[in-house]
Amino acid sequence: MRESAEALRLALPLMTRNSIPPTPENYAIWFHYVIGDRAKLNEQIDQMLERNQQFTTEVNEQLYRRFISRCDMEQAEKVRDSVASALIEASAALKQTGSEADQFRRFLGSFDQSFDSADSMNDIYGLLNTVLEETQNMQTSMERLQQEFEEKSHDMEQLREELNQVRKQASTDALTGLLNRAAFFDLLERTDEGSDPLTKPYCLVMIDIDHFKRVNDTFGHLVGDKVIRFVAESLRQSIKGKDAAARYGGEEYSVLLPDTALNNAITLFNRIREQIANTNLVRTGSRETLGQVTISAGVAQKRANESRMDLLARADRALYLSKKNGRNRVTGG
Repeated sequence: MRESAEALRLALPLMTRNSIPPTPENYAIWFHYVIGDRAKLNEQIDQMLERNQQFTTEVNEQLYRRFISRCDMEQAEKVRDSVASALIEASAALKQTGSEADQFRRFLGSFDQSFDSADSMNDIYGLLNTVLEETQNMQTSMERLQQEFEEKSHDMEQLREELNQVRKQASTDALTGLLNRAAFFDLLERTDEGSDPLTKPYCLVMIDIDHFKRVNDTFGHLVGDKVIRFVAESLRQSIKGKDAAARYGGEEYSVLLPDTALNNAITLFNRIREQIANTNLVRTGSRETLGQVTISAGVAQKRANESRMDLLARADRALYLSKKNGRNRVTGG
């Protein structure tokens, strides 16, 4: 924990010196740069610093996708390979036991013939002893198989949990715990494919925290992060079922409301807006009030033959109208 704090302490001045916004993704880039655990990332940044190249938003996103997000995918690939290996081993165990079972079946068939041709009780006793021995061998083989499969089941369960964790990390915004933008677009695509504008309408909502820059300028970025998490938690607690909230970027959020018509979506977000506006946030320790925190929202319902990007643009225009008309309001687009 102490080493992580020290790395973060060293990373922040570097980010400030290079005019890099303090987003969770940018923190991740410079945290790994400072601790030096990703050689290619350090090499890329060092080259950029030598050339005095600017760290634009596009450059920061490229660094994150190439050197941070991709590592999550590489970990997922390792997990997938482990699962494949476990399945191969299990298949081999089944094949071996299948061969042993077939051998035991053939032995029983030959025992029938031998028993019919036995000339004395000694011959019969000898045959029975052989059957008992082969049966015990078969029982041992089955017990071994059961033990192997219990072990493999345990290993597979652990691998499944690890894969779920990797998948969650790759789709979650680090600051808020909501979906990140990439996961939001994936979900938007799936929602759109399963919807029908007439029988299964859905709505998309774009949300922005009002006057957020003033919060950062007055109280600092740590308090600003607290406000971002507060709004995220308000969204999470207010939606249900298939509804999903994402951090779209900075102080902006997006929400998908499947099977929801425009009027119902507007009603829901007016209730969320009022709840946020009526909450008094204070600074930890000093109990100093942060003033009223409000949000503006734009809501759009998917239309027939409308592309997802056009739907997103309509919701964004509705959000712009909410800001233009005084903020702390919800506008349907």
